[in-house]
Amino acid sequence: MVNQPALLYGFLQIGVVITFGVAAARAWRHSRPRLVELITAFLFGLLLEQGDIFLFGTYRYNENWILLGDVAVAIALAWAMIIVGAMNISDALGLPDATTVIWTSESFGTLRWLVRGLPAPLADAVWAILLDLALDAVAIRLGLWTWTIRLNQGWFGVPWGNFFAWLFVAFWFSFFTRLVRANRAKGGSNTWQWLVPLFSFIGLIVTLVPFVALENDAALSFMPHNTLGADYHEQVWVLFGLTLSVFVTITVFSLWRRRRIPREQPDEWLLVIRLGIHLLFLFALIMTGIAFDLPILLIVALAMFGIELVLIRSWILNFISTTRGILVQAIESRSNT
Repeated sequence: MVNQPALLYGFLQIGVVITFGVAAARAWRHSRPRLVELITAFLFGLLLEQGDIFLFGTYRYNENWILLGDVAVAIALAWAMIIVGAMNISDALGLPDATTVIWTSESFGTLRWLVRGLPAPLADAVWAILLDLALDAVAIRLGLWTWTIRLNQGWFGVPWGNFFAWLFVAFWFSFFTRLVRANRAKGGSNTWQWLVPLFSFIGLIVTLVPFVALENDAALSFMPHNTLGADYHEQVWVLFGLTLSVFVTITVFSLWRRRRIPREQPDEWLLVIRLGIHLLFLFALIMTGIAFDLPILLIVALAMFGIELVLIRSWILNFISTTRGILVQAIESRSNT
């Protein structure tokens, strides 16, 4: 029975690698730049995880993960699929980004161009947080990773800074990647995409350090602190809530606009991955009994899953309809022969 956890971790990590492989093959079939975006999202996942652990040391992975440095490789792969999946949703919904706004070289015009291109990156952050609000408090109770604050602090043991970071992880990578796309559309090189992980990490640290300083100065090595977790300040949930509210408000307003032109078709595989993550942690919530001890986590998980279904409802119905048509056609063709 001692080997059972390691075996389960093995299946989980193999599943992530296979899932990523399929996503990479589909990205390659789409275009070479799209594959580069997926690879750089993976590199960003490695960088942000290692950087976060090194700078703040607020969490760690257990020994059952395959680690590169201090980072679980499967988690970095999952980061890549979550980020590019969020971007695919915004593109399929036709939310404005840097590629859809007319660019001008004037200084004020450039700033206006950047601001008008923010809805898609902000929405990408919202799509990402839909997943984390449903899974992180469950994951730590399953032992997948461990935060250094107590289980009665933060969001059931998860620091508010984690959710704040999730917003800006997706935002910064999306923001810089969409700038590269806009540059490529004007005839520029896609080589800049390889620098996006570095730019995104710098943006993440600039936005995250002030929040962490307010939340838990024990997480900053250069700050004097007492017992681990003793300096945690719960009040920062207000700052996270206000930030999330801004992101959600702009996203909803952008969705409300009627003049939205989809830039690409939804990637069914990336949508399945998102739904799979929701269902996996819902299953774990119920089967481990966590849902009975903390019913609020079940309510939140169901709410996030419900929002996800509403968000992609038309695509699911279209996929089911298309699949049914193909099956009916295949059956009729076989019966005729």
